[in-house]
Formats: sequence, C-alpha cells, structure tokens
Amino acid sequence: MKIFIVDRKKMGVIFVVMGLMVVLFSVGINLDNRIRTTAFIQNNLGALKEYYASEHKITYKLPAKWTTSREDFAGGEILYHNNFNSQDNSIHGYVQIWNLQNDLKSFLQNSKVMSEIQNSAEDFKISDISINNNKGYLVTYKTKAADKTYNAFEYFIKYDNIFVRFSFYVESDKLNGNMPAVFKAIVETIKYE
Repeated sequence: MKIFIVDRKKMGVIFVVMGLMVVLFSVGINLDNRIRTTAFIQNNLGALKEYYASEHKITYKLPAKWTTSREDFAGGEILYHNNFNSQDNSIHGYVQIWNLQNDLKSFLQNSKVMSEIQNSAEDFKISDISINNNKGYLVTYKTKAADKTYNAFEYFIKYDNIFVRFSFYVESDKLNGNMPAVFKAIVETIKYE
C-alpha cells in the first residue's frame, strides 16, 4: 500500500494556475471575435450577411453592404457562383464551389503556368493555409484590367470531392494593410455540413 502526501500549498497553486489558464483562453476567444468585428468596422464593411449553398451544404458570410448576384454555369465543373461588389466598387470578386476532378495543388500550378504564358499576372504566389482545420491554399498576384492594377487574394479550401474558392480583387491604390486579415476573416466564416 502506497501513501501519497499532498502539499496543500502546491495543490492550491496548481489549481489557481489552471483556473487562470481557462480564464485567459476564454478571454482570448472573446477578444478574437471583437478584433474581427473591429477590423470590419475600420474597413467600413459593417455587419455580415449569411449565404447558403444548400445543395452543397456550404454556408458563408459576406459584408451586408456588398451587392451580390448569382450566376449559373453549364458543364458541371463550377457548381455554384456568387459575385460580390463593395459599395464603392474598390473590392469585387466571387465565391465558387467547384467539382474537384484533379488534385487542387496541380490545378493551381496549371493556373500559374497559364497566367505566366498569357502575361496576365505578376508576383504569382501559392501558399499553404488551413481554414477551420481544412487544408487549402492562398494565391496572391497582381493583374491589370481596364487600365487599373488589382491585387488578387484567392482562397481555395478543399472539402471531400469539391473545393470552395473565395476570390477578392482590390484596386491596388485602395489596398490597405488590414484587407488581407479582413479577407481571411470572411473566408473563415465558411461552414461545411
């Protein structure tokens, strides 16, 4: 038979430290949500509106002030497409759901090669990311259209046999340092059931 001797002071300190860790963790989560809200307010984006792609079990949010329009495509490759524009038209883009036929990384590498051949993109970069514990990629580049230069931020998130694409295009002269964080926060609103 073994006898354990417990030092009450040490046990008390252990419980206090564990309690503080729990409090700090919960405060951190709460602050994270407030920081995101602040980022939306600072960029004049306001509240978020939820969108449903119910046939694909996907929900996501976009700023309520942005205008959106759905488009349908034939061929079965693009299953869902929703365009969006900010009020001042400095940010535009779309959300797409693609039928995944090949490896997502290969798809992106092919896109990079095609962009280089067509000279349609500069500073093309592909980075590994994780969005809500799902593997994905962030593609950034600069492109020109209608005598304007745009910075592109495209997020590709893989889910089973589909991938979701969030594409944000910002006029380069209107890009500020907060926008990449805001775009990531928008992408992180995605839910797949």
